Amino acid sequence: MGTRSGSSTSTSRARREPEPANRSAARVLDILDLFLDGRPCHTLTGVSELLGIPKSTAHGILHAMRRHGYLTWDPSSRTYAISLQLVGRVAAAPVMELVRTRARRRLDRLATTLGETAILIGYEGAESVAVDFVEGARALKYAVRVGRGWPLHATGGGKLYLAQFTDDEVRELLGDLDRQRVTAGTITEMDVLLAELAQVRRAGWASQHGEIIEDVSGFAAPVTDPSGRLLASIVVTGPSPRLEEGQEKLVAELLGEARALSAEIAAIGPVAAAEAGTVT
Repeated sequence: MGTRSGSSTSTSRARREPEPANRSAARVLDILDLFLDGRPCHTLTGVSELLGIPKSTAHGILHAMRRHGYLTWDPSSRTYAISLQLVGRVAAAPVMELVRTRARRRLDRLATTLGETAILIGYEGAESVAVDFVEGARALKYAVRVGRGWPLHATGGGKLYLAQFTDDEVRELLGDLDRQRVTAGTITEMDVLLAELAQVRRAGWASQHGEIIEDVSGFAAPVTDPSGRLLASIVVTGPSPRLEEGQEKLVAELLGEARALSAEIAAIGPVAAAEAGTVT
């Protein structure tokens, strides 16, 4: 009798309490829901308190989600946020999805008109990230994967992002450039990069020439909100000789589509446009 009673109690307890694996999975989903349904950024303490779970447990899950690319970590504010890699995979962020859906026909038009790959770029930490793309029909295309990130200082879209900041802020953001060489063409001297960013501010567009992949260039134009704040960028990329030969036409087409997209986003309304500022 005693043994049966103990077995019954154990069975009952097992039915009431979920298995550790199930409990862990539920907590991961709870944390994901917290980011998707509430504020876009949370601290470790905030997650622990809002979900009523130990800090050590929250830290382990947040760290794993960050390691797998679902969350990002901002050391200055000590907050976690949904990553653009996750946005690219499941279109989880409604604001970026709003930009992405409106950008799609712009990308289509550029890829058709120029025959080159057109990419919508967002920003995350010290990287520019592919949110969407349309491949051109010409041979020797540059392969792109949604969610892929590139160093800010080595891409046209990244240089547009950096151009928003003062020289001192760029130095602080990038740190030691000497350790961030991707190809022989990557700019790793801060003074050289700052001079190029000054040119980007004057021109209103940016470029890279063999700085990510040798013999591959890219040109980027900004997508902005009504206040002029950068939301994203549109990039056209392909073999350097081909792009540089048709640079004048390419830049004109690129700027036209980026400005049209910016105007379309502005027409949505001030509330949506202000929310879209969270993309950067």
